[in-house]
Amino acid sequence: MKRSITLITLCVLVVVSYGLYNLKYEVEDLQDHANSLRAQMDEDRRAIKVLEAEWAYLSRPDRLQKLSQKFLPLQPTVAKQVGNVADLRLKLMDEILAPLPVLDTIEAANPAAIARPSTPPAVVRQSTPPAPPPAADALLVPVANTPPGAARLESVQ
Repeated sequence: MKRSITLITLCVLVVVSYGLYNLKYEVEDLQDHANSLRAQMDEDRRAIKVLEAEWAYLSRPDRLQKLSQKFLPLQPTVAKQVGNVADLRLKLMDEILAPLPVLDTIEAANPAAIARPSTPPAVVRQSTPPAPPPAADALLVPVANTPPGAARLESVQ
């Protein structure tokens, strides 16, 4: 009986010793990893400080002012650049309020209609007849989308 208790105690002692041995080296490995992470964080903090100093140096207002004058062709607005309402192209009110044509999309989306090549293609239907030509006394409305050649403003120097 004494021998079995001694043998069991000896086995438990060996298992616990082996566990403590492994635990000790795992803790040392984790400490080494933590130290390397701390060193990397310190290095990154120093790099951030250098980058912040460089940013402060590069974003100085006097330096940016010189660069903007050198590379940007922006100048203050001159009174000649501002146009009048008379410079805008005018559209007839009937042209603005005319309804858009309606496409027959139901027949075009039908797969059976696509399979039949003998049927004519879908036709554009208008819900109202086209607007008559403008009369001389029609109401004109200014529109800002002038064609490129129609602008009467002087160019910027």
